[in-house]
Amino acid sequence: MVRPGRAADAPIGARPSGWVAAELLGRFGETDVAERLGAVIHPTQRLWLTAEAGTSHQPRFSPKNTWEVDASGLVAARSSIGLGYRRLNYAAGPVDVLTPHITTETTRMSWSVRAFVSRNPSRRTDTAVSLRATRSLTRRTAVSLLGAAGRESYLVGGAVRSLETLTGIAGIRYNAGSGMTLRFDVSAIRSRPVLSRRGVSLGVERGL
Repeated sequence: MVRPGRAADAPIGARPSGWVAAELLGRFGETDVAERLGAVIHPTQRLWLTAEAGTSHQPRFSPKNTWEVDASGLVAARSSIGLGYRRLNYAAGPVDVLTPHITTETTRMSWSVRAFVSRNPSRRTDTAVSLRATRSLTRRTAVSLLGAAGRESYLVGGAVRSLETLTGIAGIRYNAGSGMTLRFDVSAIRSRPVLSRRGVSLGVERGL
């Protein structure tokens, strides 16, 4: 759950744009396919709004559908703060996530710190925090590392449960040209009392 969607990945000062994306998710030998549609706009020069909605085809462990909105603004030339809201609709009930965040960038690096305050069907409020570092290797290729810790909501045995979780994700993103972006992530998640696992995510995104 702590893994951000595309709406949370918009860079500082992102230009007005739209995208469609498909993502293949693997966990415990099962596979889910998710599709997303999103856009970012600039009401003012220092403020940008991002929205994204997605569905999952015959989900086994991912939400049936999600939607996300995020408002971010510049506080310095290369730094921004923002607040996002995400709703994940599982078959067992919804999870609502509020995400304050701060991002700073240099020419080749960016760092993003996010807090996740979530509410699941058991009416429990959980918190987690993540740090993502991203480095551009070439004009087309970037790599990232994400570490996160806290309590998160996951679908376990047909119910949404709150789990103590440590997460590590390594990813690579490649701009293939003509508005096409390829993405590959490898994750390792340690959850208590159950659901520790490793997984992969392969995504294809097309700009509009």
